[in-house]
Amino acid sequence: MRKKNIAQEICGFVDAGEKNRVWEDLMGFPAMRMVGGRYPLPTKVGLGVDINEEALKRYPFQGTRPFAMAFQEDGAVASI
Repeated sequence: MRKKNIAQEICGFVDAGEKNRVWEDLMGFPAMRMVGGRYPLPTKVGLGVDINEEALKRYPFQGTRPFAMAFQEDGAVASI
């Protein structure tokens, strides 16, 4: 494993190769790459990706959890 410096450790730095591996495992296809500072337009009909049903079965939807809202004394929202 590659050593990290303190700034990388504080910022939660994740190696780009590791991000790509995790993305591909979760989604079933490689992460998009920027070309010249922009993402290329899809060349396929639709979203431009193929959905891997087997990859999705490993991570079934488990519902959502709403987060607690914080309010000021006057009722204004303090956090979103």
